[in-house]
Order: sequence, then C-alpha cells, then structure tokens
Amino acid sequence: MAYTSISHLGFVLLGIFAANALALQGALMTMLCHGISTGALFILVGALQQRMHTRELDSMGGLWATVPRLSGAALFFALASLGLPGLGDFIGEFLVLIGTYQVNVAMAAVAAIGVLAATFYALRFVQRVFQGPNSHAWQLPDLAVREGVMLSAMMALLLWLGLYPQPVFRLFAQAVNQFPAIWR
Repeated sequence: MAYTSISHLGFVLLGIFAANALALQGALMTMLCHGISTGALFILVGALQQRMHTRELDSMGGLWATVPRLSGAALFFALASLGLPGLGDFIGEFLVLIGTYQVNVAMAAVAAIGVLAATFYALRFVQRVFQGPNSHAWQLPDLAVREGVMLSAMMALLLWLGLYPQPVFRLFAQAVNQFPAIWR
C-alpha cells in the first residue's frame, strides 16, 4: 500500500512541476482520488488483519473463495489505484502525463514507466493475497453490511470522478489558472 501512495504523490509533484493547467488539474484529481482509493485499500488491509491477525503475504493466498466480496472490493481498488480507465485515478494520472509532456518529454516518459511499475505491484498484491489455493485453510467472515456500504460509496465516487470529472475541474478552475502566474 505504501508503494501506491508514493506513486500517487510522485504524480502530484510532477503535476506541480509542470505548472500548467492540465497538469495541475491532474494533480488535484490525483490527490482527491488517492485519498479514496488508497484509503479504501488501507481499510481492506485493516479488515484482513482483523480477521486473520496477520499482514504477512506469505500467510495468505486463496482468499477469493473464502471472502469473495472483500476480494472483489480489493481488486476494484487495486485497479483504481493503478489508474484503470473509467476511474478517477486514471483521469488524474493522464492529465499529469499530458501536462508534463508539454513541458518535459523525458519526465513524462519516466512517469509513464512508473505507471507500468504500479501495475506490477498492484496485481502482484491481488495475486498473492486472493488467488491460488487456500493452503492455510482460512475460513473468514466476508464483508459486513456496514463495510460493504462504505466501500460501495467509495467505489461509486471513484466511478463518478472517472466518468464525470467536470464538477471538480470547475470547482478548482480559478486556482489552477492563477497558479502558473504565481509560480513564475
């Protein structure tokens, strides 16, 4: 989970570095969506630790059959965190990359490689925890109604931000447009 935070905050810094409207809008969207997607992942990790009394990946595996709703939520938020199109994190990262490309092509290329690395560790997390055989014979309770409602609301918000980000862009438009003038 720490790697996703570092990756997202790297995109925020890159957007601020580029200091153009596209990159700054992307940085704002990345901050907003990071709080939702990474926050949800930490909630899920906490739920797993509460149920299993461990955070060791080697002690896990095969949990999809035992806790399918929790596993599906973790997959959704892992994909959101790595920037799946249609979700808010994608909008933020894409705008940062486009805005940075206009200022510094090499930095945009390095950031694009970082997106590929994020894909690797997010999918590795899902594979090691939820896929494969349940070799430890875990029998765990799935998401409670309260947890499911909370995570569903976070999912809906990420979908809304990914499919209709304009209200957020309009809200911050004045500040984003004034920032490059202040920066110089």
